[in-house]
Amino acid sequence: MPVESWIAPDDAPAMAAAASEMIDAVLANRGALTQAVFWSTIRKAYNTPYNPPPPRKRPQPAPVALPDAVAVVVDDTPPLPIAAMAMAVQAGQIESHAG
Repeated sequence: MPVESWIAPDDAPAMAAAASEMIDAVLANRGALTQAVFWSTIRKAYNTPYNPPPPRKRPQPAPVALPDAVAVVVDDTPPLPIAAMAMAVQAGQIESHAG
């Protein structure tokens, strides 16, 4: 309790009880569920720390096995017929028609 508070530490429990009674009197007209939800919210608010909790430690992901590297060999092998046809179409040597 702050030093400049006008509430004496001995008076706090009685004042809290009186305040609870006043709040219960207002909530009595709203039903038992509303009263239970209200007090549950108050308990949660006052029991929640002001500082955020420390971050949870997350498990390290399992290592992923990567496939072996693929070697690409470039040689003087003639292109496949489809590739040759595609190059001819691009060069304008063959007309292409969408069917």
